[in-house]
Amino acid sequence: MLVLSNEEVGQLLTMEDCLDALERLYIDYANDKALLSLRHDNLSPNSTPEAYYAFKHMGGTWPAEGIQALRLNSDVITHPVIEGKIRRVKQPLANGRWVGLVMLFSTETGQLLAMFPDGVMQRIRVGAANGTALKHLAREDVSKLALIGSGWQAGAQLMAAMAVRDFKNVRVYSTRKENRENFVAEVKSLYPTADIEVADTPEECVEAADVIMSATSAMIPVLQSEWIKPGMHISCIKTYEMSPEVLDKCDVVFIHTQAQGKHIDNTLPGTPNVFNESKHKEWVNDREKGILQYPDIKKLVAGQEPGRDNPEQVTCFVNNIGMGLQFAAAGAVIYKRAMEAGIGVQLEDDWFSEDVHP
Repeated sequence: MLVLSNEEVGQLLTMEDCLDALERLYIDYANDKALLSLRHDNLSPNSTPEAYYAFKHMGGTWPAEGIQALRLNSDVITHPVIEGKIRRVKQPLANGRWVGLVMLFSTETGQLLAMFPDGVMQRIRVGAANGTALKHLAREDVSKLALIGSGWQAGAQLMAAMAVRDFKNVRVYSTRKENRENFVAEVKSLYPTADIEVADTPEECVEAADVIMSATSAMIPVLQSEWIKPGMHISCIKTYEMSPEVLDKCDVVFIHTQAQGKHIDNTLPGTPNVFNESKHKEWVNDREKGILQYPDIKKLVAGQEPGRDNPEQVTCFVNNIGMGLQFAAAGAVIYKRAMEAGIGVQLEDDWFSEDVHP
């Protein structure tokens, strides 16, 4: 059984690799050749002030690669108010670290093939999902990108955007001046052919943009309807960032998956502080049909639903929820390359199997 570190995952999986793997996976999923395991969250009390415990798991089966993936997180969640906006923050209470794991199983033998932290893969697969939508929906001639956010996920959104389109100008805005300046300083050298600059206001960031990508931890809408102009493509990494008013100005909208509109929360009675999240969750429930009225990205990639058909349309992708299937897709790439290169630590298979039938 192979064990990898986040650093090794980062060496083995490029954004281009993940984009390619997701493209193939979405086509198989659209044609009933892959199986999604829905996301579930178990929420319970925690002794940390203003916090609760959350155990999350999701997964997916991709027979074409012989992989079953299981992703799980064991988190302590808080909801601080930062710059006037409620955020969802995971506290690093496991000796100053976080706990998130991906396990890969063989669909041929049932064997546990590999295990590694989920952090780096999580970042890349979220970026690749939005990058896939950008590839299929944005105009071919887009050149100006507005990026709202300057954190871990925002970096992956930029990576994906640059992988599928030739952006010449990128403006970055986030609520903390120091963060956005540090972010731009770090990414400038990665994309020497692009003019990457800091914006001091969100309005300055989105001015004349062809594409707006939002990647924040905000739990209230970030994208504003007055920013939307003909020909734009917009996206977000969760529904909190989007508002009904923005969606109403879009001509073509795709979501990540209709199979699950929101998290399936099993909450232990008496769990404190969960209301801070649930009262801001799923504004789409107030709409006539909700966000599930929009088609899946799998149908866009597989050619089963039309995308943009003229340069004036406004297109949109809402990454409404993560899919465990993505971990099967990216995991298949990582496992294959790690085995070929001899990267990682091999543990005894007998430690993860048994000689009795349970």
